[in-house]
Amino acid sequence: NLSSIKFLIMIVYRDIISGDEMLSDAYALKEVFDADGNKVEGIMCCESKMINKGGDDVDIGCGNSFGGDAAEDGPVDDSVQKVNNVIDGFQYTETSVGSAIDLKGFLKDYFNAIVLKLREMKTPKEEIQAFKATCPLVATFLIKNFKELQFYLGPSFCPESMVFSIYPDGAVTPNFYFIMGGFKSEKF
Repeated sequence: NLSSIKFLIMIVYRDIISGDEMLSDAYALKEVFDADGNKVEGIMCCESKMINKGGDDVDIGCGNSFGGDAAEDGPVDDSVQKVNNVIDGFQYTETSVGSAIDLKGFLKDYFNAIVLKLREMKTPKEEIQAFKATCPLVATFLIKNFKELQFYLGPSFCPESMVFSIYPDGAVTPNFYFIMGGFKSEKF
């Protein structure tokens, strides 16, 4: 009976300028708050973590039922490396922005490019106005945090779109910040 089958749907967020996949709903998005505790509309963040990548030791949940005790297998697998799950998952490449003034210029150009793209995509005027209303809030948040920010390009290395990260106090891995008006969601 097909009506009892539930299909899993994955949402992927694609940058509307570069076309790069920048995020998916596999990473829990959280609201962003400024230093005063005010919600910053238009920007969301997700936590990242370090994961193991590579190697061929697969645990299917049966423990050592099939033999292969790690102590008896020999040396540690050097092909396993620790990677950041968000950076690796979406093939981000770290880049730099010279100063807070440079960031302000980038954001102004980026916001204008998003508005043009939204118009090109025949986005309703109300949605464009709502995006434009969030731009000063997003810009203020990012510029105030400039010294803490790291900047990343997507896999196409398109300099017109970026994601940002900040290490929360005491964290080993950063939170990634996304200007949501620059993404379109696709369901798979």
